[in-house]
Amino acid sequence: MQFIQLKWKRFLPVFILMVILSGPFVQAEVRTEPDIFPLYPCIQPNVNFWLKVYTQYSSDQGVIHDKRQMDRIYGVIPLVDPYRGGGRKINNKRIKAAKKKYKAILSKLMQGKSPAGPEEQRVAEQFGPGSGAAAYRSAMRNLRCQTGQKDRFRMGLIRSGAYIDEIRQIFRDAGLPEDLAYLPHVESSFNPKAYSKFGASGMWQFTRATGKRFMKVGYTIDERRDPIIASHAATKLLRQNYRKLNNWPMAITAYNHGVTGMRRARRKKGSYERIFKEYRSRIFKFASRNFYSEFLAAREAARNYRQYFGELELSRPRITHVIELSGYVSLPEFARHFNLDMTELRALNPALRGPVFRGQKYVPRGYRLQLPDRNDRDWDQLIAQLPRKLYRHNQKRSTIYTVRRGDTAGKIAKNHGIKLNDLVAVNNLDRRATIYINQNLRIPLSEEKSFGGAKLTKEKPAAPTSAASSLMRANLAPRPTGDVDPVMKHSVAARKPQPVKGKTEESVSETVPFINRTQANPWVEFMLAQGAAAEHRLAGQTPAPASASTDDKPVMPEPETARLLADTEVDLLELAARDSYQPIRPHIGLELVDNEIILMPAHSPLQDIPTQETVGLVAPESLRGQQKTASFPQQHSPALKQTAAKPPLKPSISQGHFAVERVSMLDGETIGHIRVEAEETLGHYAEWLNVPAREIRRLNGFRYGRMLHLGQSIKIPLQRVSQKDFEVKRFEYHQGLSEDFFASYRVEKLLTYSIKRGDNIWTLSRQEFEVPLWLIKHYNGDVDFGTLIPSQKLLIPIIEKDV
Repeated sequence: MQFIQLKWKRFLPVFILMVILSGPFVQAEVRTEPDIFPLYPCIQPNVNFWLKVYTQYSSDQGVIHDKRQMDRIYGVIPLVDPYRGGGRKINNKRIKAAKKKYKAILSKLMQGKSPAGPEEQRVAEQFGPGSGAAAYRSAMRNLRCQTGQKDRFRMGLIRSGAYIDEIRQIFRDAGLPEDLAYLPHVESSFNPKAYSKFGASGMWQFTRATGKRFMKVGYTIDERRDPIIASHAATKLLRQNYRKLNNWPMAITAYNHGVTGMRRARRKKGSYERIFKEYRSRIFKFASRNFYSEFLAAREAARNYRQYFGELELSRPRITHVIELSGYVSLPEFARHFNLDMTELRALNPALRGPVFRGQKYVPRGYRLQLPDRNDRDWDQLIAQLPRKLYRHNQKRSTIYTVRRGDTAGKIAKNHGIKLNDLVAVNNLDRRATIYINQNLRIPLSEEKSFGGAKLTKEKPAAPTSAASSLMRANLAPRPTGDVDPVMKHSVAARKPQPVKGKTEESVSETVPFINRTQANPWVEFMLAQGAAAEHRLAGQTPAPASASTDDKPVMPEPETARLLADTEVDLLELAARDSYQPIRPHIGLELVDNEIILMPAHSPLQDIPTQETVGLVAPESLRGQQKTASFPQQHSPALKQTAAKPPLKPSISQGHFAVERVSMLDGETIGHIRVEAEETLGHYAEWLNVPAREIRRLNGFRYGRMLHLGQSIKIPLQRVSQKDFEVKRFEYHQGLSEDFFASYRVEKLLTYSIKRGDNIWTLSRQEFEVPLWLIKHYNGDVDFGTLIPSQKLLIPIIEKDV
């Protein structure tokens, strides 16, 4: 007995040590939810504020509040639907007026004057006795307007019914707190089709770079769009965040701010509470500081939704039958064979991208295709009897051609041995087959020709209002109308040119070329010709016949080549920490301090482009002094004014230098030479070339973390991937960016911006206007963004959510 006691005493310290070391892991599994997601006293006002935003204020209300002391709510103003005509402008005026009013009240109180009237008294009561001038001065700087979310949160609750139980189970199976399943309420209101201005996609809003760590993200498949697959990826990302940060408030904040940024914040401040109260950073701003508070508020509103919204009929999960494809399959052929509705297939398979539904790409081999569950069909038996001719051995290859000076659509088609109609259908060209210098065209393959122009869904043509408005619709690429599925409406085959009223056999160009904002006489001549056609149509006359046939139609003039700064992924710091994705950053206006990217602020005024100067996307200075010579009537009709005020809604022509400029040999290896385009990183090149990023750095003599600039010439290895395959992957990446963006957003109007001292294009794109750099580049083809000078003018597209 004594021996046993001695043995126990000997091993007792070891046992205690093992328990201590395993403590964090045990606690992560057994701690109760309140301990896992603590409600710190310092964030209580913020949580209360966001709970009101989600459950009390609707999207037609704007809450004027203090962005640091969020229990200070000064007032609530009415807002209009921002998606209706002029809605955003109306709201901006109301918000500006409200802020001006409360600044005046705060200024009065700062001067020690007594409040006059109930409004000023209510504001003064927000501060309490003894508040000095400094408190009021700080409050004047922190005025902010938050749009209510009650109606949107309610819709998110309804949508969540189709997924929430399965997602909670996914988190339980991963050993994580199941309440993390409520995070999509903050990210996207449980909208699987959500897409941000800078490329975050799906219910969980993964960026491309982060998504590729856990999912397939490409031109054929983007699993970020699949709610269930993305939920599995979210568990992996959140687990990694927790392992690096050791507590859930920081791990959840890192979902928004990036784990690298949060580790830096922890290193400087220690605890989450000190980070929340004291941490200052040019990239740790309002959204990051409030992200955990928003999660707690959303969790409360979702768990107890009946208390805040009453009884709701939540969506139910869809029952599907899943088959695994043993080969590559053309989805249009598959749908025709089984008489399936393409819209339903798209809804059931959100990870498949548009090219698969258009027949430009096959459904990959091994893909788990979801089919509607029907009692009258035994899918396993039907798939087993599927004709072998529907299966392909390889993915459909793409052939890309970059338009050069002197090309015509007819010549390109003839040189590639295809019909002009097939070329027009696959690239959605207008009826005159207008093409542009540096435009990248997809050359259809033989199996693509048979259904290249087939409609995947029906669309009602818009009734033209007048010859003038029809002309402008033709020049300003029209938005699809009619009863079209929102996801399908941007299909190449689904969009049809709208004929000019009374002239069904002819139409002017539906896509407007880039305009050289210097003295580009060919553009002036082009606009004069379009103006003459407009004058004839407005007068009821028939325009003169074209001097050349469609096959000989010349390409539009080429804009000056611009050396542009390449953009970065959304999570810059996260990417900078990873070897495989080195972000391309501008070489001006940025500093690297303690591995933190410091951004220079930009605050500058905007001016609207006058209606008569917006026609044809011509910058104001390029037609000033020449507008009088144009053949447009001096007095525009109301229809023409209204249409002319809007730029092309789908400026999605793929222009860019995606081809390898030249090929050389180095030590017996084939080397390609390219120039960096917008939105590209070393990680992209490594992916497209199937090589490690370090190999590209070695080839170019780049040190780790070196910044790249758009327009910079770099060398790439072409041993594992051919030049043609690299060019196609590069083209499809940029094409995918454009397609995804314009499936969710539209360009509402153009504004002119005057460059101020200290501006750089990166901060203007990301912070000032929240517009992707590639889209700004689209409208400023002759601008060198690396050498911006004060008073220089830029065209800035103002974008709106497309609903």
